[in-house]
Amino acid sequence: MDRLTYTLISDGSSDTTLIHIINWCLRDLYPNLPIDSQYADFNPLQKKPSQGDIQKRIEFASKLYPFDLCIYHRDAEKNERNILDIRTAEVLDKLDDKTRKKVVCIIPIKMMESWLLTDEKAIKFAANNPNGCVQLNLPDIKRIEGLTNPKDLLHGLLTTATENNKRRLKSFNVDRAVHLVAEHTDNFEKLRQLSAFKKFEQELKKAVDALLQLN
Repeated sequence: MDRLTYTLISDGSSDTTLIHIINWCLRDLYPNLPIDSQYADFNPLQKKPSQGDIQKRIEFASKLYPFDLCIYHRDAEKNERNILDIRTAEVLDKLDDKTRKKVVCIIPIKMMESWLLTDEKAIKFAANNPNGCVQLNLPDIKRIEGLTNPKDLLHGLLTTATENNKRRLKSFNVDRAVHLVAEHTDNFEKLRQLSAFKKFEQELKKAVDALLQLN
């Protein structure tokens, strides 16, 4: 295989942020393998596959965004025993055998934003205040998967990092800033301490290794 092309299918367009994390992971694991990433955007379609028809969504993606590997995103939404296995089964059990071999699940606990809470410098850059003096007090990495609402926490940290007054905050696009956090995070190494990321990376490596052996 000269290069790897993967397509991300997610719950919503805001989760395209995961592409930065996936790219980092693949480049770290396979530094000599060129990577092409794509996001399966079904919104322009007049007849798009329903959110719950996972098999159909992947079939549509394979035609519109041809891939070697499909990475399918679901948020765990909660942190309970075996939640990663439960969410993975909710995806893979709906696929035929041929499709299943090409799919890797990416399932953050509890949601994608939890994986963007590791780099204070990146958050300040995303808030357009890289030299800000405010202390953000990011949660310890070991606590991240137990947070009640990581999305609200990240939004709050970004708002704080701007050091703007209420008037100037009205023009601050926090959703855009979330994407910029991922763009400005150079290293996602800390995520390897999280159970959800560990599982994703293990399954990703297994799938890519299998593809490399076939070629």
